[in-house]
Amino acid sequence: MENFKKYLILAKDNSDLKEFAKRQETIFQLEDAKSDAFNISGPTSCHYIRTSNKLYDLYFEEEDYEEALDIAKEVFDIVQTNPDVKLKSEAIVNLGMAYLKNGNITSAKNIANTYSFDDKNPKYPQYCLFKASLAQTYKNKEEEIDFLQKAYRYSIENNDEKSVSANILLAIAQYYERNEIYHKAYMAYLEIFNKASEIALSLNEEERFSFLLRLANLASINHEKEFALDLLNKCKKAMTSKLKENHPLMKIIDKALKALE
Repeated sequence: MENFKKYLILAKDNSDLKEFAKRQETIFQLEDAKSDAFNISGPTSCHYIRTSNKLYDLYFEEEDYEEALDIAKEVFDIVQTNPDVKLKSEAIVNLGMAYLKNGNITSAKNIANTYSFDDKNPKYPQYCLFKASLAQTYKNKEEEIDFLQKAYRYSIENNDEKSVSANILLAIAQYYERNEIYHKAYMAYLEIFNKASEIALSLNEEERFSFLLRLANLASINHEKEFALDLLNKCKKAMTSKLKENHPLMKIIDKALKALE
């Protein structure tokens, strides 16, 4: 499933080489684990497939979509004879998303047309998010929000992990924000804030502060100036203790405060 946290970021500090090195080390470790799984269990084993899927997720998160696509193709071929519906469904969605992110829209559309999931499928929310992303590519706004809402309803009704539901709600909030439907965007961001689902999202500092800045901006647009100011002041205090003095987010919050005061 696509992680919508990255779309929150208003500004990022790209000078943190330690964090970059840590991510690369994780990739190397998973590559080794994938090789071990191949040698010990074989390429058709569930262990090898699940390890490959973890590596796919990591490459996808790092926006290395070519590597993600190579893994998705391999796993898709392997699971054709596997009886596990969950593994097969995950392989289908991963391949479709990887095609989409690599700009191969025709192949992504073929996946969507060939495979149809109903709400009995364990990967139904992920499938809906894939279909929503495809609809966004084709600028079909009604279909996009329809699939996002289907994914969210399923997630809530089936008691998915909070992080899954929060991720989908975040996608809905971003849809409304992107399409300038500001009241609904505000209400969706506010729902995440009030449920403390941003904690379930496991946001890092830049993502968390970007989330709060977006919420404050939407509060201001929706004539909730007092709430926006309170949020910005508390956010600035926290940012001062957590971020570097020259972090680009500091300039953004100063500009936001100046516009409201």
